[in-house]
Amino acid sequence: MNVSGAYTSPPLPDARRAGAAPSRRTGTVRRVDGDVELDADGWESRHRAVYGCGAWERACRQGGLMTAWHQEQDPLFGASASRRHGADPGARVKWPWGSGPHTLGLLLWRTAYDAGILVDEVPLADVLRHCDPAAPPPAAGGPMPAAARDGGIGAGGVEAVARVRPVLLAHLTPELPRTARAGARPAATVGYRVREILATPDWDHGDWPAVIALARQAMRRADVLREQGTWRPGARERSLYGRVSLDREPAAVTGARGGRAPGWLARATHLVGLADVLTGAVEALPRDDGGTPEPLVQALQATARACAGLRTSSEEVRQLWAAEPQEPRDAADWELSHVPETLRVQTEETRELVRTLSAFLWTLACA
Repeated sequence: MNVSGAYTSPPLPDARRAGAAPSRRTGTVRRVDGDVELDADGWESRHRAVYGCGAWERACRQGGLMTAWHQEQDPLFGASASRRHGADPGARVKWPWGSGPHTLGLLLWRTAYDAGILVDEVPLADVLRHCDPAAPPPAAGGPMPAAARDGGIGAGGVEAVARVRPVLLAHLTPELPRTARAGARPAATVGYRVREILATPDWDHGDWPAVIALARQAMRRADVLREQGTWRPGARERSLYGRVSLDREPAAVTGARGGRAPGWLARATHLVGLADVLTGAVEALPRDDGGTPEPLVQALQATARACAGLRTSSEEVRQLWAAEPQEPRDAADWELSHVPETLRVQTEETRELVRTLSAFLWTLACA
């Protein structure tokens, strides 16, 4: 069987799971001679429909982000020298192409494959079981994507799996918030954790506060230049307040079955839409050939970037909500299980920035 270029052979017997139930998200298992076998075509197709890429690509992307976050949090991770204070850690050990992110990606892929679910829906605790020293590593047998099996990347060996175990443990440490029902905590999934770290400041992929600070700085600079008479906003700039309508309340997001989606999704979707509105507003302003962009342009561009920073997570959460076989009884409870606190903080800080920009544009309109 060849599935979208990801496999070159049918699923191996290891992939069969007696008595398994269809995945609530993918519906990708079928009965074959009394056993249950993954419908790999449907599983791959579901990943492409939700993420725009195959399961292996998605697993490598998520594994790469999780590994990158861990390496920034632990600068000595992979170093060969002593960890004594003041000691020279020596040269950082670079991951062989398959040893770090791609081995973690393979573990995510295998766990999702075995369960017949999307990579992002895999509980991290289930992935950790593949790191048990007593368990055979993925490279020892069982289904593998063609890129990992035939590409010569060396992913999934004993040593590589042992090295990614600390990465997984680091991501399992943070606790999820308790949900309303019985105070239970939902299982930490791959998608939840990646959304969480992408909204966590102070690392390369989560530095959204810097974008917000840049926008506020541009507005302060514009105020100073306007008061000094160095910058005089024209008619197009003064009319922006009425044209972009930043004060409108977010419209409710309706689910596939007509019910309302969680409130966060409505707010995030509204902000993502404002990113496009602000980008269009910048393009409509008079252009100054060469030199530094005018402060208003800088403020609009930075605010648009801050709003656009929510695009990926909002699209993922929207897909997850739409994929629910039945609409959850408590949308707020569902939100706690899928929207990390760091992402909610990023959203509220971005909303506050938009309110500040709206007040700034109103000041220009009244000037």
